Amino acid sequence: MTDLRDAKVKLNDLVGQTIGDGKYRLGQVLGAGNFGTVFRAVQQLDEHRVRDVALKVFSPEASSRGNVEGMLADCALPAKVLASSAPITIKRHFAQIYDFGYIDTPVGRCAFVAMELIRGAQTLEDVSKRYHNDDRFPRAEMVRDYMRQFFTALAAAHGAEVLHRDIKGANVMVDAGVLRIMDFGMGAYLSQPDAALKTTMSIYAPENFEGRYTAASDVYQAGLMFYQFYTGIEPFAPRGGQLGGQTDMLEERRRRTDFRYRLGKDIPGVHYSEALDAILARCLAYTEMTRFGSARAVLDALEEADPSATLDQALASGEWGLADQLAGQVLDNPESGDEERVAALAARARAAAATDQDAQALENYRQAVGMAEASGALFHRPSEFNALVDAVVLIYTKRGQGGMARLFAKKRK
Repeated sequence: MTDLRDAKVKLNDLVGQTIGDGKYRLGQVLGAGNFGTVFRAVQQLDEHRVRDVALKVFSPEASSRGNVEGMLADCALPAKVLASSAPITIKRHFAQIYDFGYIDTPVGRCAFVAMELIRGAQTLEDVSKRYHNDDRFPRAEMVRDYMRQFFTALAAAHGAEVLHRDIKGANVMVDAGVLRIMDFGMGAYLSQPDAALKTTMSIYAPENFEGRYTAASDVYQAGLMFYQFYTGIEPFAPRGGQLGGQTDMLEERRRRTDFRYRLGKDIPGVHYSEALDAILARCLAYTEMTRFGSARAVLDALEEADPSATLDQALASGEWGLADQLAGQVLDNPESGDEERVAALAARARAAAATDQDAQALENYRQAVGMAEASGALFHRPSEFNALVDAVVLIYTKRGQGGMARLFAKKRK
């Protein structure tokens, strides 16, 4: 039997070839895992381009052994979320799955999944590595923002009775500041807590070692992912590759028992947040009884700890007076971070513009741009910075100040 590592080499050799009777033309390799490789590909019909996709091709060995049958069946899970009554602002956090099944390739018959290709995005794992390889840490408000986005999406999945079961940085994309949840291949329905789990043991929740997986297990996995993003610490990093066997399981379970949450303030360089530590520590509680039991519970805790969440709700509902008041509270709070202050200034500007106070809106937008430039708060989210610049340009244009509009437009990243 061919080693999976050799199978990956064979799959990589498919770059530039067309598989599935001309259905997919394979481009560059985007990533590889234990069961296969992800390619950038073109989906074709009679040699005409239909769309670009991310095509995950499972190795012929894994496909023939049946390791992927459950994964293929569970590709319908995100479709259930996308077909739910959740608003589009939540559905944008999920990647579309276009097709899945088995396909003939030059290396054998392989299982495959064709997914939405998210251009220009990075995995949360890559974003985290970039920070920590440079001995830097993300600001607490960025961690909270990413957590709020992720748990909003996960709450929608749980509301549709869907568990993800493979939450890790490699399965979350960051697209212009928007988190997108990928790869429900390990997923299952909430009504199937005993469904076989085949994800890497390094992200197991304690109860997973007993063969159970619940919504609280998703919370634990997400807690591990964001704890690593916040602190740079990966508590249960794999030791020498894939683990297997009862002895390894006992050792890994003992590591969960021995785990003690290390506060951000005790780690040099971390942008410490007491509220964030409290939430992450509860996400990583050993027992389900003391852990957050659902994504919705985590989201409620994040919103309670962060006044900017209520501000977002006021903006979404058009309560301009309340939005201005809440933005003022964020700006007056000495513990508010730079990103929170930029967002609060932008919120005040939106409220002013919505009530025809163009001069006040212009002043607040300019302040937001200036603070973003000085602090680097939106350095990793150029689209958000450009949106602020565009808002200023629009107001200048509306006021007949074309020269100022053209001058300010040069600030775009």
